[in-house]
Amino acid sequence: MIAYREANAFDLPIFVSLDRELFPYSPWTAGQYKEEFSSPTRHFVVALDEANSIIGYAGVFAPGVTEADILTVGVVPEHRGRGIATALMALITNWASAQGSTAMMLEVKADNVAAIGLYESLGYLKLNVRKDYFGAGLDAQVMRLELS
Repeated sequence: MIAYREANAFDLPIFVSLDRELFPYSPWTAGQYKEEFSSPTRHFVVALDEANSIIGYAGVFAPGVTEADILTVGVVPEHRGRGIATALMALITNWASAQGSTAMMLEVKADNVAAIGLYESLGYLKLNVRKDYFGAGLDAQVMRLELS
């Protein structure tokens, strides 16, 4: 059974470790995560397996009555395909909506077909491509979801 909770400062080392594994082309540093965790306009959640280990995480920046920006979403490979990313997305979307956000924005690696498919299944629309967003030759697909 998968459990979900709000992330806390004790989770920072795990975030950094998982980020290096899941996003080796652009991992965040401990300092970046620490700064993000300290802001009241940011919200991070984690998914936990039966052993209480973090197997997924997501974060959002929601400054209020404007667009929220999804900062990160990741699930360890052996737990993908079980609805964990969908649940994490619902948690951060609900939080952003409660903060007054009117839309959700994200950038996803343009060749990440599985993630793009997930976001499309959640109602996100493709807007444009940002060349070299994640580094040389690593384009990002920009996507948006209007919140009702």
